[in-house]
Amino acid sequence: MEKHILVIEDDKEISEIFQLIFELKDYHTTILNIAPDPEYICEQKFDLIIMDIRLLGSRYNGNELCRIFKLKYPDNKTPILLMSAESNGNILARECGADEFMHKPFDVDDLLTRASALMG
Repeated sequence: MEKHILVIEDDKEISEIFQLIFELKDYHTTILNIAPDPEYICEQKFDLIIMDIRLLGSRYNGNELCRIFKLKYPDNKTPILLMSAESNGNILARECGADEFMHKPFDVDDLLTRASALMG
């Protein structure tokens, strides 16, 4: 069964890179450039969520959306990988309950390894 990854990234060029990386590995990828409502994430049944911490123009930052999602839907075990170039990104990821954190810029092979591990 094809794995489905949601990528929430406000930079359209980086979003396109994510889509290319994952689709070359036969993952179905949904790209959003603004943070959706937590209900959308829960209803769609993704296998992995990757989101930037800073989402310009969005209602939520990635860490806020992660925290709300984890609190509102504790039975939903969809793993969340937060990404950021910010120096305190790992702290923000830990505080909001993210399953994993990666610094930007990222290594493609490392991203694929972590994504695969998170999806099981």
